[in-house]
Amino acid sequence: MGVSHTNSVSRRGVMSRMAVAAAAGMVAPALTPVAHAAGSNDGLKTFKGRYALRGGRIIDGYFVAPRNASNLDVVVVLHGENGFDAGARALAHDHARAGKLAIVPDLPATYTGIAALAGREAHVADIKTLRDAFGRHLRGNGKVEFVSA
Repeated sequence: MGVSHTNSVSRRGVMSRMAVAAAAGMVAPALTPVAHAAGSNDGLKTFKGRYALRGGRIIDGYFVAPRNASNLDVVVVLHGENGFDAGARALAHDHARAGKLAIVPDLPATYTGIAALAGREAHVADIKTLRDAFGRHLRGNGKVEFVSA
């Protein structure tokens, strides 16, 4: 006779994981990679994955900057209606080659469930409220600029 396994989700378990994630966000002094895949291109360092911002916010996105550089201006590239695509990634690489830290938040991956219903304009407005958190990146100098892909 086979054994049946069911995965249950308890409110207590979810709340404890959320508290841990929020605490980790408050401790992190800057944008911190949660999970990523690293790559290299033209002396640039890239990461794609999830980032924890101070205050417990998690942003899915793409990160690219010159290797071994610090004190960089931060450019947040806001992708178009088609989502995180090659055009947004290329623009991020252009800014990184110009000596900046480029971050492309993946809006559909970041805003899921009920939050997805708010629409792109609400998501962009929310990302813009995180200007200070993006500016506190360890490799950044506090200057943050938003551009559209």
